[in-house]
Amino acid sequence: MKAGRLLSLSVVLLFLTLFFYVPVFSVLKKAFLSSTGAFTLINLKTIIISPYYRKIILFTIEQSALSTLFALLLGFPGAYLLARKNFPGKQVLKAAAAVPFVLPSILAVLGFVIFFGNNGYINRLFMGLFLLKDPPFKILYSMKAIILAHTFYNFPIAMRIITALWERLSVHQSHAAHSLGAGRFRSFFTITLPQLMPAVLSAASIIFLFCFSSFAIILVLGGGPKYTTIEVEIYRLAKVSFNPESAGSLAAIGIFFSFLLMYITLHFQSKVSQPEDFILPPLKTKNTIPGNKHINLFVVIYLFIILVLVAGPLISVIIKSFHYPVSRAGKDFLSLRSYAGLFQSDEGTFSSFTLTAIKNSLFFAFATVLLSIPAGTILSYFSVKKWIRTTIITRFIDTLVMLPMIVSSVIIGLGYMFIRKVLPSDGGNGQLLIILAHTIIAYPFVVRSITGILEKIKPSLSHAAMSLGASPFRVFTTIEIPLLKGAVMTGAAFAFALSIGELNATILLARGKTVTIPLALYRFIGSYHFYRACALGTILIILTFAAFVAMEKLGSDRRRIP
Repeated sequence: MKAGRLLSLSVVLLFLTLFFYVPVFSVLKKAFLSSTGAFTLINLKTIIISPYYRKIILFTIEQSALSTLFALLLGFPGAYLLARKNFPGKQVLKAAAAVPFVLPSILAVLGFVIFFGNNGYINRLFMGLFLLKDPPFKILYSMKAIILAHTFYNFPIAMRIITALWERLSVHQSHAAHSLGAGRFRSFFTITLPQLMPAVLSAASIIFLFCFSSFAIILVLGGGPKYTTIEVEIYRLAKVSFNPESAGSLAAIGIFFSFLLMYITLHFQSKVSQPEDFILPPLKTKNTIPGNKHINLFVVIYLFIILVLVAGPLISVIIKSFHYPVSRAGKDFLSLRSYAGLFQSDEGTFSSFTLTAIKNSLFFAFATVLLSIPAGTILSYFSVKKWIRTTIITRFIDTLVMLPMIVSSVIIGLGYMFIRKVLPSDGGNGQLLIILAHTIIAYPFVVRSITGILEKIKPSLSHAAMSLGASPFRVFTTIEIPLLKGAVMTGAAFAFALSIGELNATILLARGKTVTIPLALYRFIGSYHFYRACALGTILIILTFAAFVAMEKLGSDRRRIP
């Protein structure tokens, strides 16, 4: 059995080496090698001393910092409500907070264009109410649009991480401060906030990392060179300008920042997990701080903001998909022409473009699930079951297998472009490379889903079964797999959703007629076919949520873990 474990682990590590580390190394190599193959720092120096690239790097940091700040400001009140209050709509808030986790970024972009655009629902509402001729909120293709979209996409991270610690804090210190005359604000800033800072900083570093490596939001909502970030410039250099040296150098800088941010994140996460005197087991949520009319008004206003910000763009896409304009300047009317237009060319003839996109996306998603589930399961067992007794080696491998979470999918796609000739042949259409890239992106989420449940299964259960004559394989199939069924299905749902909504690597690797739903959405948006984009976006919403519902039902036989 040990030989089988090591063989399976070796196969997975070989897969990661070939399809993650080799491509990433090929990107880094471009930054440090001259055209003759000699080591040089000229490529990096050119990037660093160039005013144009320095501006891009500084803007990437600036928009990430501002997006992180606003995501924290929006997520913090929600964390307070979830940790300390009972109120009608609490489950709605939790559900709304989960929406951005399961929706592709390109769909969020489409929703923002339809909802906040110059001719979007918000502007049309205010123009109708106040009889305005021009839209009052012109935010698209600006820094405001980028920050707003990033805030929408990332505030749930702040909410969840801060809630997890806040609900475990004892309220006795705050009550003692109140009894000694301290007001609410003074008690919060001197007692509660310092205790929450590890969670706040951990959430901030994760959000900053996500905003730093953001691609689709910047590509569409940025609107041009003025709001270009490192990821978008890497794409432009590799795909448009065919400048691999500069693309590799900029990617090396991006990887450096990603590693630095991940180190900071892990540092603060360790602070959150360390036992402290002020941390208690999770509290049953109750109205621990006396409620009043001001608090109730705050809850209503906050829920309204969240619903508008989260549900507004999403519902706008669905509503828009069932409308069509009488003419270019005419009003919309109820119609299914948007859906019919998905299967027609601009000349009115039948087009298989959308059918091909849906077929490819489903094929890539199921292939990603089939590859990422075994890989994630093997790596989870290796980490939890300590297949290798040497602690240093185990920690080293654990670190190596989770690195794809901090390397952007744009850089992974770029690496595949650089080594395309030595990778398995895919007929030149990029489909095999897309599946491999999606698997690398998805499997860490499978590992995280399975590891959390596997750690809760007591080893004594397996030992008891083996003492009664059961083989390790029989223990695995009859005891552990049924207990892990829900976690496996959750990991499968995430892998499916990540693949079906992935644009970053796909846009670099797709060749010829290879197209996916996100890529088709990007092309529809770019050609101003917003009604067709909304129809296709609605299909993507249905597919994404259907995957989670189906996986939830398949894994609904949740057995109590002994």
